[in-house]
Amino acid sequence: MYHLIDVVGSPTRFLLVAGVALVLGALLARVLHPGLATVIGVGLFGAGLVWYVTNLATNPSFDVLLADTVELLTGRRLLQIANVRLWVTSFAAAPVFLTTYFALRRWYVMAVFVAGLTLSFFVLTTDASVVTTLLGVVGGVAGIGFGTLDSVANEGRATTSGADPPPTVTDADDGIDAGRRSVLAQLAAVIVLPTVVSRIPGVEGTALSLLSGASGTVEGSLVDAGDSLTVQGSLSLSDVHRFTIEAEEPSYWRVGAYDRYTGDGWVRTGNASEYDDGEYLGDGPATETRKLVQTVEVESDIGTVPAAWKPVRYEGDSDVLVTRHDGLQPESGLESGDSYRVESARIEATEEDLRAAGDDYPDDVTGTHVQLPESTPDRVAATTDTLTENAETPYQTALIIERWLKRNRGYSLDVSRPRRNVADRFLHAMSEGYCTYFATTMAVMLRTQDIPARMTVGYTPGDAVGSGRWEVRGLHSHAWVEMYVENWGWVQFDPTPAGPRQAAEQQRLDEDGDGGTNQETLTETGTTPTPTPTPTETPEPGETPTPTPPPIRTRPPDATRTDERTVTPAGTDDGNQLPGVPSREEAALGVVALLGTAAGLRRLGVPERVSRGLWLRYQSPETPAEDVETAFQRTMYVLAERHRERRPGETVRAYLDAVDADEDVRRLAGLRERLRYGGSVSAEAAEEAIDIADTVVAER
Repeated sequence: MYHLIDVVGSPTRFLLVAGVALVLGALLARVLHPGLATVIGVGLFGAGLVWYVTNLATNPSFDVLLADTVELLTGRRLLQIANVRLWVTSFAAAPVFLTTYFALRRWYVMAVFVAGLTLSFFVLTTDASVVTTLLGVVGGVAGIGFGTLDSVANEGRATTSGADPPPTVTDADDGIDAGRRSVLAQLAAVIVLPTVVSRIPGVEGTALSLLSGASGTVEGSLVDAGDSLTVQGSLSLSDVHRFTIEAEEPSYWRVGAYDRYTGDGWVRTGNASEYDDGEYLGDGPATETRKLVQTVEVESDIGTVPAAWKPVRYEGDSDVLVTRHDGLQPESGLESGDSYRVESARIEATEEDLRAAGDDYPDDVTGTHVQLPESTPDRVAATTDTLTENAETPYQTALIIERWLKRNRGYSLDVSRPRRNVADRFLHAMSEGYCTYFATTMAVMLRTQDIPARMTVGYTPGDAVGSGRWEVRGLHSHAWVEMYVENWGWVQFDPTPAGPRQAAEQQRLDEDGDGGTNQETLTETGTTPTPTPTPTETPEPGETPTPTPPPIRTRPPDATRTDERTVTPAGTDDGNQLPGVPSREEAALGVVALLGTAAGLRRLGVPERVSRGLWLRYQSPETPAEDVETAFQRTMYVLAERHRERRPGETVRAYLDAVDADEDVRRLAGLRERLRYGGSVSAEAAEEAIDIADTVVAER
């Protein structure tokens, strides 16, 4: 719950509600009947429901609320709810109160039941990660196991409280201690087994894995991510031909946008609405637009409707929905052989128009598009402030950030996924990444300046195969940034360095044996619009002019050179990524695993066997007397293993005769007799005794 609140802003109210519920549960644990406490918990849940519904900005019907609940229980994330802060705050009191009440009343099974039921809900909504879920399971097992043993111990103490004299260590106490060690060992197994399974080929990198691992292709991590997108680690490329598009000019073929940043990825809030055939969706706030018609032939099954921004009319073989962010998505996917036609409204703003735009944004735009998690490090804003201190307008700020990222971060598909805030790590602790990292970081940097921005995914223009015709493949999948410009709407920026990206992708294709792919297929650049009536800039070395919405440029004019400075962000490590630090959940699981493993090993007698093995194999010289005695005991231990133990009252000589010991062993026994009855032995004799014992142990 705290994580959900942290993503959308300050957790103060949530912490207050949860704290009051916890204190109330603790105070009533000893004085309130469980039945009445359950009634209070149910009442808190009902009150939270009423509070949530009455404070919604809209007035949804019961059917809508029921449908939303069903969606949550079948995989829709809570973070997709626009007012998730209100939801979590409204429903936090009941489970916190009941869990605290039952735990302190020593009804451990009921406490775990309430907590587990709550966690199960977050598992169904997919908001609980694998690590969080595992930590919850471990907590439940520990609560029931240790709680039951605690109850048994309390009953035992109550039974013997009047004994005279007071009892000391009893068999029951030993049994309880053994039980606790057994619970610890079981907890370690619960943690270690999934970790081992995570390393099985085919499991690593999936939802069942505790390891980040490889996560498939760039395309799969972007355009197939659905309503939520998690920033991944190392990825590969797909050369599958997805669609062929005919249009008057190339464009970035947009699939969708994400507005809520979670720290490790993005979520698309809101619900999609039905689209009526031929319906005109509107040009948006832009006063000057021109029409771009695209005809798309689907070459392989896809679950998206790629189109240039901003789509205003659709006709095709498959019915589509309109997302909250004016994107199109098919109701049931598109199959190879399908086709559709999209009409898009392209912004016709001049450079001067965009530079003159201010920061008077609509409320529905600033709602989620300037949101950042409360836990976002302050140094992200501090670095952005330094970089953009000379920018006079939001548009100039975006140009400076875009240029800085292009020049100061390299492109690579082989990266380790950050364990913490992606934008902060890419800005301050990483030297390279791929498009998701660049787009995420730029969007977050813009938001620190209260400029609405979102991450957008789709495909770059593709491979030109004729006049007005492009083939688009999986390797053209890409992520970029859209920033809201006053009076014009959403404008595209691409902070990913084009030249290094093309080289890295070509190298990966060569490694995969796909080096024959046309180099033009990799063309996705950066920034200068191709079809524009205004003069274009000369691209930097390694950059290729990119067909982006004309006439937008990503480099500021010569008069503004703020982005030319080399700024080293605070806390950077000169581009080398620091070793990942485990999260709190991972650290807690690690501690439990270590303790449980130690308890399990002790239960199996492993420490004793290891200690005995070291004692047998490695004898460090001490005094001659100690050396002879230790060597003798080591030898007798081996003889007992090999034959039998020496019986009570049986002399050493009789025992050696019975087991038919060799002359060296008898020599060692003689040295020990000399020590016991003569009082001393020489250093040479002690050294001989050790040599004899070492030989016997080696032949064990």
